[in-house]
Amino acid sequence: MADETPVVFSARETEWFTPPRSPRSYLLQPLTYRERSAMRRELRRVGGIAPERAALLEGMREALRQVQPANLDACLAVVDEAEAAPEDTSVQARLAVVEQAVADVPAYAALIDAQMRHNDAVPYVAARYGLRDWRGPGLPVFARVDGVVPDDLLEELPAVEIGIVGWRAYVLAMLGRSAEGNSAALSPSHESPTPTPEG
Repeated sequence: MADETPVVFSARETEWFTPPRSPRSYLLQPLTYRERSAMRRELRRVGGIAPERAALLEGMREALRQVQPANLDACLAVVDEAEAAPEDTSVQARLAVVEQAVADVPAYAALIDAQMRHNDAVPYVAARYGLRDWRGPGLPVFARVDGVVPDDLLEELPAVEIGIVGWRAYVLAMLGRSAEGNSAALSPSHESPTPTPEG
């Protein structure tokens, strides 16, 4: 099946989305206000609340002060620099090295666990709300119950495709009624659950 660039021009138009190199396609639709509210509530229940990047960086500073590495001042300077230049990949790479020194500090590890729990839940919950149909080999008969795709059906989808499709569903879910233009320019947040560079 040809790889089609997804385009949505209205907040209520649907699109057939095909994950890369997949023979399967998934019909997605942006959510209504009530659907978005319900999705956010479920995401909060399932994935908790993700700590902000500023909280992660401050948690890293506190963990560094607990660990007291010999080069503490230099490590703290890297954290400050990474906060000031989030798009600088060389700085973020240095931050990843610093993070290794505090990865096992309980308070900091708890922040990372919370971020990972949230990020893991986003595509799954968004797929439950955003999917409207699917087609292709190996897929069960599509159904929605009480406005969402049941968990047992989602569990039958290829795991890697749930992630890809779910992130696309999340992008579309964030479109408001006044959204215009090509939403293909939007992309889901792939920010790492830790304040490290993207892999």
